[in-house]
Amino acid sequence: MHDKKQADYGKKGDPFANVRASEEWGIPGWIGCMTRGTDKIKRLQAAARGQNLVNESIEDSLLDLATYTIIALCLFREENGIQ
Repeated sequence: MHDKKQADYGKKGDPFANVRASEEWGIPGWIGCMTRGTDKIKRLQAAARGQNLVNESIEDSLLDLATYTIIALCLFREENGIQ
């Protein structure tokens, strides 16, 4: 799924370029990534309250949240020299 979406948002040679962009604002990439994850959580909270999701299904939001969390872990490890 990430590879498919990366084609729209990523940059050749850096599949995490879109979430690393937060670094341009002085925000570590892993934190910027989790900020995007928070958007997914807000969508899921709305769905849990009965709001109809128009642009993205609950399943898509859950998959995106899982992906953002894994990417954040990769960026956190990279930033802290953890392999």
